[in-house]
Amino acid sequence: MAEGRREDMVAPVVPNQFEVGKNKIVHKPTKAAFSFDTGRTTFKSVNWGRAGEQLSSGPDYRKDDVMRVAQQLLSKLPR
Repeated sequence: MAEGRREDMVAPVVPNQFEVGKNKIVHKPTKAAFSFDTGRTTFKSVNWGRAGEQLSSGPDYRKDDVMRVAQQLLSKLPR
């Protein structure tokens, strides 16, 4: 077996893994934080936390998956 990431360790990113605050959406497993201004549909800043790394608990959350779900949550917030 090759060294590095194993594709079967990639974990699905789902909305209930996120905490939505006033101006921030946080992916709880990785601590990736997405800041935004109220009423906007784009993120002001992103702190990736541990997204894209294999976590000690095993799963690997891909940055693009985390971003996609965070963006979906942002788009559903009231303007």
